Amino acid sequence: MQLLSFFFLAWSNRGQERYDKIRQNWNLPGREIMVKAIFLDVDGTMVSFQTHTMSKKLVEGLHTLREKGISLFVSTGRQKAMLDYVTQTFSFDGYITMSGQYCYMGDEVLLRNPMPPQGVEELVNAAKIEGFSCIFLEGEDVYLNCINHLTEQFIQDLSISMPPVRPADYALGREIYQAVVFLDPSQEHQLLQRAPHLQTTRWHPGFLDVMPATGGKDKGVEAFLNRLGLKREECMAFGDGENDLTMLKYAGIGVAMGTASDQVKGVADYVTGTVDEDGVIAALEHFGLL
Repeated sequence: MQLLSFFFLAWSNRGQERYDKIRQNWNLPGREIMVKAIFLDVDGTMVSFQTHTMSKKLVEGLHTLREKGISLFVSTGRQKAMLDYVTQTFSFDGYITMSGQYCYMGDEVLLRNPMPPQGVEELVNAAKIEGFSCIFLEGEDVYLNCINHLTEQFIQDLSISMPPVRPADYALGREIYQAVVFLDPSQEHQLLQRAPHLQTTRWHPGFLDVMPATGGKDKGVEAFLNRLGLKREECMAFGDGENDLTMLKYAGIGVAMGTASDQVKGVADYVTGTVDEDGVIAALEHFGLL
């Protein structure tokens, strides 16, 4: 029955083409794809916005993958200090944090990509002039310039502690890897027109992730694959937000969650169910990994 469902489930043309290419590259029959590493987004992919937890079924599935020798990595927009629940629930092999700007495996930091000093200055000046709230993310430290209803909602949605408040100028001269800027789509010009050295992605209508123009989760995936001596075709990635776009494109198999936007689904090889439907598990079963 599982084999029949494989043939009848819908694939995008791009997904089928890439799947066939992966099979040909590895000279493998049927659906036996040699996935050796999996990269998983956190919010909306592994952790539900409703329960703020990872499901029991997902955690059990991760342990099964570990037993099969598959390396498992977090790939998130969160900073290290915001990952306590995830790290306490399952011990991953490594972490891509701040959308690829700071990546580590144990005590080894594989990649650091802070904002250029000009970018930090542009961000600080915009926050001061326009008066928006901004969370500044360093390698270890997290702080914000002011608290408003948007930051309070953010803290509630991610079920994390409120960072300390410091003046925006505190960030000047420091290594800032990413920032969370609380502007809705109609307001984002307040930053974009003032920050040519930065790029932004959005996975929530209330805020933007701001990072170096050279950044992206794909850079983190590449760093881990190089560290492990693996090829792109040997990895799979899961995500639901705009900050997952580069990762899903880069991975051998990119899986979009059911709540992802059409833009994200459009670059994925396969679209699965939502986080609350255990979409990660459904996709892993679909590809024969569970």
